[in-house]
Amino acid sequence: MYAPSRYLEWARRRYGKVAFDLATSGMPTVMVGELPGAAEDADAGDLRRQDLLRGAIAAHNAVPVAEAIATLGTTQAYWLACATMTGPGDDILVEAPGYEPLTRIAEGVGARVTTFERVAADRFRVDPERVAAALTPRTRLIVVTNLHNPSGVRTDDSTLRELAKLAARTGAWLLVDEVYAEFDALVDERGVFEGSARRLAVNVVAVSSLTKCYGLGPHRIGWMLAPADVVANAEHTMTAACGALPLSHAQQACRTFHAIQTLAAKSRTHLDGKRDLVARWVAENGFGWSAPEEGLFALVTLAGRGDLTATIESAAHEHEVLVAAGSFFGVPNGFRLAWSAPRDKLSEGLSRLSAALAER
Repeated sequence: MYAPSRYLEWARRRYGKVAFDLATSGMPTVMVGELPGAAEDADAGDLRRQDLLRGAIAAHNAVPVAEAIATLGTTQAYWLACATMTGPGDDILVEAPGYEPLTRIAEGVGARVTTFERVAADRFRVDPERVAAALTPRTRLIVVTNLHNPSGVRTDDSTLRELAKLAARTGAWLLVDEVYAEFDALVDERGVFEGSARRLAVNVVAVSSLTKCYGLGPHRIGWMLAPADVVANAEHTMTAACGALPLSHAQQACRTFHAIQTLAAKSRTHLDGKRDLVARWVAENGFGWSAPEEGLFALVTLAGRGDLTATIESAAHEHEVLVAAGSFFGVPNGFRLAWSAPRDKLSEGLSRLSAALAER
């Protein structure tokens, strides 16, 4: 049922295999053992952990506990939403260019995927008129990423509210993948992210995790936010899929939420000034780019160059620098460039990338 994701298969063969990684679109990995209080919290068998985690997720996103459910990362949260809220023959409307697994998972649950365009000339903003034109009577989910993957551009709350109204016309839901949404403000002094789209309209579902903004990818601390009745149905779906998430996962996740302000401070320091470094590099080389105002990645395009995948692979082999090939997002003459690497690695990586692109 689930077709391979060409992008993820390509990424697994190449990410982490080069000296200058400008492809990884998240904070450097933080091990849970490094967090404050890790040695003091050893009881992984406490059955209250699951409820504590649900409460921590709700508090982090400023939503009621009944509207939150824990998942293994954002990917499982998205699968959970599709599996709970759609069925074979339903339509799921997905943005293009876009993150390929959003399409593969939707197809895997038996839905028909349709798309709406986010246009480069309009800086990849979501145009509600394009969304409206792509809706069908069978549309059950409208899916957007915020920040947009691969451009890094943010969709504002007013536009998301418009999309929710459009979805309501066919009895559909707006699903917002918020895995990058907490950049750059991250959390407030209480450890709360105030910006979840779940709070914008009754028919908005949000999926996210601590993967990208806080460097906790390997720990798969994710969630889905939705109305209480949808969450109750999602619990049945999770029970059928895996019974329950491991208590050890809940233990690590709860510990992480206690340390979220420490992690946020670390992320802010790591991001400082590096977007400007990339902006100068883009301008010096005369490339086009999405120019996001937040986050840690952008979509860079080279006019008239055709598919850059072979060039990108050559850059990895010959120059030890890697970016994410745009062909996997629907933009073959571009690539997603991240500034998650340390500053010295980023500077050298950009220099090597210039040389690789000039050779072809």
